[in-house]
Amino acid sequence: MTPPSMMRGTIGAAILVLLLAVCWATPTVHGQREWTVGDDKGWTFGVSGWENGKRIQSGDVLVFKYDPKMHNVVQVEEGDYNACTVTGPSKTYTSGNDHIKLSGGGKAFFICSVPGHCEQGMKIAVTAE
Repeated sequence: MTPPSMMRGTIGAAILVLLLAVCWATPTVHGQREWTVGDDKGWTFGVSGWENGKRIQSGDVLVFKYDPKMHNVVQVEEGDYNACTVTGPSKTYTSGNDHIKLSGGGKAFFICSVPGHCEQGMKIAVTAE
C-alpha cells in the first residue's frame, strides 16, 4: 500500500504537469502567438527571410522592434514589396514597437520605406495559414 504522503506528492506532480500543459497550449488554442520579427536582432537590415519556415497563423501578431528615428514599417501590396516602393495607400507604423495582428489567411508584405533600407533586406513576406 502506498503511504498517503507519497500519494499527495504524486497527485500534486500530476496536477502541476496538467496545469503546465494547459498553459503551454493556451496560445495555440486561441490561435494567437506573438512573433518578434528578426528575433533578438529586431527589424533591421538583412531581416528578409526571417519568416521562412515559421508556421504563422491568422490571428498571430507580428512585433516589429526598431529605432523609430531610423526606420519604419509599411504594409504594402506584393508589387510594392518586390519593387521596394510605396505607390498606393499603405499603412505606416512608426512607434518602434509595432504590434500588427494578421487577420485572415494569405500573404502580408512589410517593408521599411526609408530610402535604401528595403533594398538592404528590411522586408518580409508573411503567409498566414
